[in-house]
Amino acid sequence: MAFAAQLSSLTEELIEVIASTTAQTDRVRFDTLRESSLRKLRQHSFLRANQFEVYSALDGYEERFRVLNRDWTADALRSRLDALAECSNKWTPDVLDLLLKLADQPVQKSKLGDLELLKDPEDDPEPRLKWSDIAREEGWDKDRELWRNVDFGGYSSEDEYDHESDASAPSEDTSLSSIEARYRKQPTDYLERTQGQLDLNEIRKSQAWRMRKPVINSTIPSQKIIITQIQAIREILFMLSGLQSSLFDSQGRPSLDIQLTYASWQIFRSLLVSANDAGWRISLLRQYVKRKQQIPLLQAFQAAIEDRLRTFDNIIASMQAHYASISHDFVASIMKLLNDLDPHLHPLRALADIIEKLEKSNNSQPFHYLELLFGSAEALQLEGDEVAYRFVGQLFFECFAIYLQPIRCWMEDGELIDGDKVFFISRSPVDVSWSQAWVDQFKLKKTPQGVLFAPCFLQPAASRIFTTGKSIVILKLLGKHSVTQEKALEPATQVDMGAVSGLVPFSEVFRGMFDQWMQSKHHAASTTLKQTLFQTYNLSSDLDMLQHIYLMSDGSRSSQFANAVFNNIDIFNLNWHDRFNLTEIAREAFDGLIEPHRLDVSVLRSSSTSDIKDVRRTIREGLPSICITYRLPWLSRIVLTDESLAQYQLVFTFLLQLRRSSHVLTRHRIISDSIAYTTAEQELFYSIRSKLLWFCNTLQSYLSTLVLDPLVTKFVEEMREAEDIDQMITSHSAFSRQMLDGACLGRKLDPIREAILDIFDLAIRLRDVRQMELEREAQETQELSRLSVMSSPRKASPQRYIKASEEEDDTFLGEQEKSVMMQHEEISYHKALSEIRSDLDRHLKFVCGGLRGVSRASTIEAASKWDILAETLELGIRGL
Repeated sequence: MAFAAQLSSLTEELIEVIASTTAQTDRVRFDTLRESSLRKLRQHSFLRANQFEVYSALDGYEERFRVLNRDWTADALRSRLDALAECSNKWTPDVLDLLLKLADQPVQKSKLGDLELLKDPEDDPEPRLKWSDIAREEGWDKDRELWRNVDFGGYSSEDEYDHESDASAPSEDTSLSSIEARYRKQPTDYLERTQGQLDLNEIRKSQAWRMRKPVINSTIPSQKIIITQIQAIREILFMLSGLQSSLFDSQGRPSLDIQLTYASWQIFRSLLVSANDAGWRISLLRQYVKRKQQIPLLQAFQAAIEDRLRTFDNIIASMQAHYASISHDFVASIMKLLNDLDPHLHPLRALADIIEKLEKSNNSQPFHYLELLFGSAEALQLEGDEVAYRFVGQLFFECFAIYLQPIRCWMEDGELIDGDKVFFISRSPVDVSWSQAWVDQFKLKKTPQGVLFAPCFLQPAASRIFTTGKSIVILKLLGKHSVTQEKALEPATQVDMGAVSGLVPFSEVFRGMFDQWMQSKHHAASTTLKQTLFQTYNLSSDLDMLQHIYLMSDGSRSSQFANAVFNNIDIFNLNWHDRFNLTEIAREAFDGLIEPHRLDVSVLRSSSTSDIKDVRRTIREGLPSICITYRLPWLSRIVLTDESLAQYQLVFTFLLQLRRSSHVLTRHRIISDSIAYTTAEQELFYSIRSKLLWFCNTLQSYLSTLVLDPLVTKFVEEMREAEDIDQMITSHSAFSRQMLDGACLGRKLDPIREAILDIFDLAIRLRDVRQMELEREAQETQELSRLSVMSSPRKASPQRYIKASEEEDDTFLGEQEKSVMMQHEEISYHKALSEIRSDLDRHLKFVCGGLRGVSRASTIEAASKWDILAETLELGIRGL
């Protein structure tokens, strides 16, 4: 109730303030407003202000103040927020949120001076103390001698002057009249002598200070040599011009025996130190340009520095002419001289820093100064030093134009400059075949640490430069390269730093220039070579032939070749591996599709001595040794490397082994028309054969539809969209690698592949066991028939006519098959089938589980396909 009463009273007060209505003036309107306000306040669903958003908004205002260079306002805001944090309560975020909502453009309208209005005015400020009041009280205003100018030209030692004020030179006459005469000046002292003909004595007098030496006496302090400002200015200009100066010693250090008139030694020394620092940096540049360099790239750098030093010397000469021929009155000041020289010295200081870093880097590469110039330009831009940034940037582009000459020669003509030790491409000392020219003729230079021998800012584009030059070399070999007029139309390699916006990063300025220049060279060469490769040498046709031969995309032709090889093995042909016979079979199978002279088949020598019985009994013998060679044009061999063709051969061998297993299972048709019932052995046999057929057909469909066909389609598109040969080689390598992974032929899947081959061998074993059982049944039937004929008086049934050759072949094959099958263990037919079924189930379970495990642990593209294959095998075999 207390809260409701308090809320009601506060609501009434709020209505009176906002609506200017009271219960006495308008009772009806007042009650209506009060009831509606109370209802909204009681039923409101608004949360309190989010304190994190409030403080984030205040931090945002502070950051905007600092971005707008109003650090004093940002500091005032931060100090008050820190003070508020010490005395805040739970309502502080709500109050601050209210103030933020009431704020009207605080970034633009806030004034730091408005904070003074919050302070209470002083009640009775005391009058300020002035020097005139103090002088009036102490009597200084009437003492004229106190304010007389003092001659600070006296001689004193350095140590004494550091602790005491300058004193006048000692004099024997110390009377009052002599002192007044010293400080009293005549009107003629203020007259300016006009410039006229100078005689020899005046010149000697003006230069006498150079020959003067400070007096050293035990009783008299050391006396410094006094010079004027104009003399000091002349010596500083001599020093900056690289000439000898009496004001600085041979090491460039300022002399301690010289004193400037009407100036303390500390001030004069600080001015000399500033001038000496500038002179030391200029001397670094002058010493560097005097060194002899044999490398053109370093000679260009020296010439660029010498050109800027010449410009600086012209500025020094104009200043010397200004001080030598006075056309109007002016005040000679060392400080003004240094201020006038600072805009010209400042960029040279940045260049001197680069030279200093270059000198400290031992055994650096000749192009190292380009990296230093590039890095210095980026650093100066970040620091906001526009003058030095544009100076160093312009110098970089001038020197980079020299480094660009071997790149231009390589990208335009495919040639390397003899004796060039700076370029990052080298040529093999021996000539290689044309098909290997792309890979082995030229190499990228690398340091012992494995880093590319090129400037760091150029390394991202090194591969494109390398590819373009090799493209020109190949076009020359093809006779397709012709000198055009594109050299005169190439984009400019020089950038006017004065016209470049300071907001654009220097790296982007360089990259934009270089990419535009390089694209003009790279695009023409790569386009010409690509057209030659696809149109003249018909690379697309070669890719199709590889698919027909190695990937067996044409099933009928591949079956014709494979069945002929399998038949020779099954009939125990000892010359099944004869390369002439295999080549003839392959050429006959692909007749009309491939030119016969481009196709050869051979067998490895290690397998040619294998026993024919072992070759017939397992797919691991004989079939992996069959190698098909498709002769490609030398230009196509650049893209289709030997490594990629070896991967094609692996896929071909696997497909051949798969076809061998399917051939064994489907070659002999089982005749069961005369069988009235099936035995347990026959049911077991049919079950195993169905599982093996399902496995082989599923694997064949998986390879055709999910692996080979999608990869080939994607690969052909990438080849046509590739910009250059390197991209084609990369695409083909990726395709062959993905093909091996999808076909379960990668190194990670070796155990799974071995299990698949074991399943293939089980198909051959099932055939042999079945054949042995049929032979046993045939012998029993023949024996029963013979006994019945001997006991029966009827005549024997007429025999089928058999040719002599057929009889000989049947006898030979029968004996060979018996000898092969007898190599198996002498076990019963039912037990042999049970063992085959057990091995088959075990291998299938391992293959499916292994594929699922590898697919989950791998992130490559083929992982999802492995999971699909495992699921398909499990689903199909489970239903059999």
